This record gives sequence, C-alpha cells and structure tokens, in this order.
Amino acid sequence: MELKNHTILITGGTSGIGLAFAQKFAELGNRVIITARNQEKLDKVLAENPDLTGFASDVSDEKSLTELSKFIVANFPDLDILLNSAGIMRAINLFDDELSLAELTAEVDTNLLGTIAVTQKFLTVLSKNHGTVINVSSGLSNLADGAHPIYNLTKAGVHFYSDALREQAKHFGHDLRVVELVPPLVAETNLEAHSDTTAPNNMRLSDLIEETLTGLSKNAERIDAGFAKTLHTMGKVDSEENTRKLSASMLRSYFPPTK
Repeated sequence: MELKNHTILITGGTSGIGLAFAQKFAELGNRVIITARNQEKLDKVLAENPDLTGFASDVSDEKSLTELSKFIVANFPDLDILLNSAGIMRAINLFDDELSLAELTAEVDTNLLGTIAVTQKFLTVLSKNHGTVINVSSGLSNLADGAHPIYNLTKAGVHFYSDALREQAKHFGHDLRVVELVPPLVAETNLEAHSDTTAPNNMRLSDLIEETLTGLSKNAERIDAGFAKTLHTMGKVDSEENTRKLSASMLRSYFPPTK
C-alpha cells in the first residue's frame, strides 16, 4: 500500500493517536480531514496545522454524522481511507451507586457505536474508491484488566466488528480493505489522567506510527504494536489466569485499598 496521494478522514483528530497520524499522513503527501466534537479545539489544531482540513462532528450523534457525510461527499468524493480513532477510556468502579447510566455507557457510544456508525456512513464511497478502513482497538481487547470494564468490552467489540466487516467485504465482492490497529498503552496520548509515561509497557507515539506505517505498507490486516503483541498472546494462552493476574495488578493501581 502506497502511503501518499490518499484522501483520509480521521475521527478524534485533535489529540493523541488521531492527531499524530493526521500530521504524519499530511507530511507524507495525503489530503487529511480531521473531526472532533469541540469546535474551539478543532480551530486551534487547524490553525497550528494549516495543511489539515477539519469538520466538527460527534461520532455518537446521527444528525452530526449525516452533516459530516454531506461535507465529505461534496468536497472529498475521492475519500479512500477512514481512520476511526475517536475514543475515551475510564477506570470505573461498577459498585459506585452514584454512577449514572450515561456515564456507564459513554465508552460504548463513542468507542464502539461511534466506530460502527462512522464506518457505515462511508462504506459506499470507500468501496467505490477501493478504500481502506482502519479501526483502532486496543491491546486490552484481548483480555479484561478489571479496572476498565466498559473500555475493554468496547475494544473487543471493535475487534470482532472489524473481522466481520472484512469477511463481509470479501463475501459481497466489495473492494474494501479492513485493518485493525491494536495499540498498547501510549501514555503520550493522555487518553486517561492515570497514564504513566514511565510504565515499562508504555509505547512511544512515534514508535506506534512507525510500526503502523510498516504494517500498512505490507498490507497487514491486524497490526499488534508494541506490548499489544504480548497481550494478544496472553488472551489466547491461559487467558483466565492472565485476566486474574492483570486485573489484580490494575485494580490495585487504579483503586488502591483504603486503610
């Protein structure tokens, strides 16, 4: 896969993984459109990155996605890559009686339903343009870590959705490539306040981009980056025991016992 002269739409493009890829893809000679819910933040990023185009859009809102679709079809009909990067991650105590349903399901709306909804809006144009969908899951899609019960399940859902979409594209004869990008902890993204840049399994954002570009150039369908390779193995071999061990460690870190 040549990594230049593409038209690329990136959700969650004003920070973290999304912004880093937007900047890199633009540098490589691609037309890049980023989306985010916050117009003010989007304007700031666009002012600092004049080679990017932006459109304010909420991946969990159907009306907002319809407006985004109209904008893309009218201005970028040659769209051929979609990178679903919008995501949130929170440590949640499921025994917190004050936790509202909206708080409990926010990650489902953004990480899982958002990925499905955005992809559905652009399947026709992407297929027509022999395009590619890149869905960002997580190393934590392989096994539960206890501290992030909703995040884990949403990323596992993204994994299975990506597999199903890929197989349907083959079955129905659509020229659409589906790639699952599986990052480990990338603390530079500030996905959550607890992130530790010194953690031994943390991956540098620049290294994630390098591994991803290598995987894309080799037409990989799944790109396990950094420690995500180990998590993938842990999810297949002794998964129950590995889940218990990982959860015990993560729960102590995020919810330390009170004396």
